[in-house]
Amino acid sequence: MRVILAGYNFDVSQLPSQEALCTPETISAAYARISRSKKSVDELRKDAAHDVEKARRSNKNIVFEMGHSSVAEHAVFNFDIIGISRYLTEFVQRTRLASFTEKSQRYVTLDGDYVIPEELQNDAQVLKQFQDTIRLQNETYLSLFEKLKIYFQQTTSLSQKDIEGRAKEDARYVLSLATQTQMGMTINARSMEHLLKRLYALHLVEAKNLADSLYEQVRNIAPSLIRYIEPSEYDAQKYITDIIGESKKPVEKCILLSYPTQADERIIAGLLFRATGSDYHTAFEDVKLMSKQDKEQILQRYLTGITCHDSLPREFELVDLIFQINISSSCFAQLKRHRIATIISTDYNPKFGYTVPKSIDGIKQRDVFRDVMEKSEKMYEILSEDYPEVKNYILINAHHKVVLFKCNMRELCHFARLRRDAHAQWDIRELAQNIIEKVKLAAPLTSVLICGKDTFPEANGRLFR
Repeated sequence: MRVILAGYNFDVSQLPSQEALCTPETISAAYARISRSKKSVDELRKDAAHDVEKARRSNKNIVFEMGHSSVAEHAVFNFDIIGISRYLTEFVQRTRLASFTEKSQRYVTLDGDYVIPEELQNDAQVLKQFQDTIRLQNETYLSLFEKLKIYFQQTTSLSQKDIEGRAKEDARYVLSLATQTQMGMTINARSMEHLLKRLYALHLVEAKNLADSLYEQVRNIAPSLIRYIEPSEYDAQKYITDIIGESKKPVEKCILLSYPTQADERIIAGLLFRATGSDYHTAFEDVKLMSKQDKEQILQRYLTGITCHDSLPREFELVDLIFQINISSSCFAQLKRHRIATIISTDYNPKFGYTVPKSIDGIKQRDVFRDVMEKSEKMYEILSEDYPEVKNYILINAHHKVVLFKCNMRELCHFARLRRDAHAQWDIRELAQNIIEKVKLAAPLTSVLICGKDTFPEANGRLFR
């Protein structure tokens, strides 16, 4: 694993001075004084840049003693993270207030690189079994990739580039969660501190190594902003995955667990509340008495001119929906990017099932796929006995986890436009379709524009028919 600090923000006024230390701390210190000083912001920045140690003392006092933690958000870092396992990315990318761009297994042909958990290094027998299983997965990936290229060439009219892309995205379902990846991360100091605590709380050597590498890169650059990184006992308990009793009932693919009654009326009442200034409860009661046509006219009034690149009004955030979904690792890798939503997931477990791309049947390789699955699950059981903390490394992208996905109607619109679009990967596109179908039953009027970008003109036409 390699971690490189690629950049961070600092006050450009520091550049002419060779003596000034380029650090994002001075911006945080200057902005922290805005609410308590008569000086202009640019003067505050000059003061902070002139005396870095004073700026650091100010940060420690304001951020940690006075509790104004948002000041640390003005300091931002850019990291190259290279050679991290696909499994660990799920914990890193839980960070809401950060940006990630990850190497895609849909677009890049993989070379078989994978992370060997340090936990196995002193057990030669288990290590060999682990590596043999990974080798089988990687060899099968390459074999499926070649066969799928021929299959898509014969059965589709796609370009050669798209054919290779389709072949990669389906072949990857046999790759392990130990597969190496890389990503760029942009994160502020406050979120960085939270991320370090999370990584140190995990019972994974790889996570602790990543935390060490990240902290080593920033500890001397911003010591006044990143201080409390040791996890508490409470932090560590967040990642306990021991199963206390198991339900024998199969977990369905997609269930709408919760949504408010009269969801359409709640959103439309919000629109009237903003426009008229009337009491929300009164507006809600008025909307409940309206005809369907009157409600549609209000929606048309407020959504006139909307395009597939526009967000819905914030009033659509008044309705929350909670889904329980049973999805593959490949599908979750895309769902996890919607970090503003609430995503609560179980650990991976073979009992939740697995996904086989339809194209695998098209090339008559289901038996080969199943063989990889069975051998991976056998290795999973071996690891579960003595190395339970790393057992998920050997599972593959086809394996499932169960997720609680909570979002409001506005967030769901963004999700649908991206994930139900014709360009989306088929696994998450199917999930998005399942979600959309259930939402339209819960909120038939306000869900009209919950669709993929490719079908937005049609949906817009239905709204303004």
